[in-house]
Amino acid sequence: MIKIFINTLLLGVFFIACNNDTNNNKQLQTEIIAVHDSIMPMMGTFVRDNIKVKNLLIRMDSLQKITPGLDTLKEKEALNQLQITLGHANESMTDWMHDFEPAPENKNADEVKIYLQSELEKVKVLKDKFAAAEQQSKQILGKYSK
Repeated sequence: MIKIFINTLLLGVFFIACNNDTNNNKQLQTEIIAVHDSIMPMMGTFVRDNIKVKNLLIRMDSLQKITPGLDTLKEKEALNQLQITLGHANESMTDWMHDFEPAPENKNADEVKIYLQSELEKVKVLKDKFAAAEQQSKQILGKYSK
């Protein structure tokens, strides 16, 4: 009788531990998706900003006529660098989304947890990269939105 009780107790502890791992992994997935969802709107903004940059680069001679003191070389460099930054940010996010496995197969709960923790760190780095690109874009393009 005591063996049955102990076995039942151990089985219960095992199920609780497995359930806890599953809940933790679901929580990690939810956090990853939340960070992802906070970045996604910026991708569209960056595409629009890139179009603005291209148009500004094309019209640089006209801008110099309107603003005679404009250092076109400096502005072209800043705009070209912004294009690169925006492109890299979008490419990084696209690559991460392509590689991300929301429900990794053939892995136990501990392996899934390690994988999801790693992906959470990656997507947080992307969020920082997007925030920096957004700030740079506002700074550079802000002077042309008048």
